[in-house]
Amino acid sequence: MFEAVIVGAGFVGSLTALELAKRGIDVLLFEEHKKVGEPPHCAGLVGISGLKRINLFDELKKEGLILNYISSARFYTPSGRSFKIDARKPIAVVLDRVTMDKYIAGRALDFGAEIKLLTRVLSISPNGEAKIRGRNSHKETVRANVIIDAEGATRRLLRGFPGVHMRGILPAFQVDIRSFTLPRDFPHDSVEVFFIVPDFFAWIIPLDPIGRAWRVGAASRKNAKKLRKIVINIAKRRFGNFSIEKSFGGLVVSGGPIKRFHWNRIIAVGDSAGQTKPTTGGGVVFGGLGAIIASRVVTGFLDNTISLDAYEKIWNTFMRSNINAMLLLRKTYNTLTHRGMDVLLRFIPKPLISNIRSDFDFQLYALISLLIPMLSSKIAKF
Repeated sequence: MFEAVIVGAGFVGSLTALELAKRGIDVLLFEEHKKVGEPPHCAGLVGISGLKRINLFDELKKEGLILNYISSARFYTPSGRSFKIDARKPIAVVLDRVTMDKYIAGRALDFGAEIKLLTRVLSISPNGEAKIRGRNSHKETVRANVIIDAEGATRRLLRGFPGVHMRGILPAFQVDIRSFTLPRDFPHDSVEVFFIVPDFFAWIIPLDPIGRAWRVGAASRKNAKKLRKIVINIAKRRFGNFSIEKSFGGLVVSGGPIKRFHWNRIIAVGDSAGQTKPTTGGGVVFGGLGAIIASRVVTGFLDNTISLDAYEKIWNTFMRSNINAMLLLRKTYNTLTHRGMDVLLRFIPKPLISNIRSDFDFQLYALISLLIPMLSSKIAKF
């Protein structure tokens, strides 16, 4: 009998294991792949303020896991209109996600957590039982006081549980390329975002500060069969002559959190719980915060000082308002036609957009900073 069993050794699962192991909890972590962090599936763009919130920025910087610093972003509508948001200082970083995941898992091992690779969890039960199949295809049942589902966006083990939905799960495709010629007018501390699919967007991220390595990707359910073509066409138009170093897929979670995170002795964290930004699908910061909150609640539960349902309540207290604001932005974009995007931008003054200063992850403040000046000008005219 383990005190805590965690399904999935990605970033969130490994961070949860690390936080629990630091507190002396007996942790067993299952990972179905042969290596932690692989295959990759994340764009790797994360806000600096968010990494500081989960106490990882200085550590990741020290370990050399930051590939590049990002200060600005340019957004393109389908007709080619564009606007730029420039913070004039680094507000985000590009992380080496594969190495970062391995590093966090290694830290968990240092504190006494146990990781079993090539072990697939077949099912989990609210009574604390997990049925697994190991390296030799042998099946067995593992029991734990708490099971933490960090399996990711597929939510395979949670399907059918009350409150679990699959809304906003979008297929994604990305390529890492090596450019033979430096693109003109493209700062190497800036990302580009293209609103060219109806239910998400495409992106270009500079992977280094010298302009040689780039990540080009897109996510869309409605254009799922065309993603590779969309991504390659963007790369051709932007870079001309390049080589593809690596291509990989994955899932983007843009539908917001599931309605419940807790079922008796099971809790969900990270993409499994929908703890991502609905606007961008980024899950490192929100998932990391979920891991930290979950680890503290689980510790209290094992000490008989708090119930597991406190995890869900604490998350909602601190995160719900920001999540709802980002869901509003996501739903607004999803309901707009391509022409509607262009019309909308005509009514928003460019200086107002360009001067947005907000938290990269907690985007409620960006929405407020955009709406208040607009409403104030309307009131003044009235």
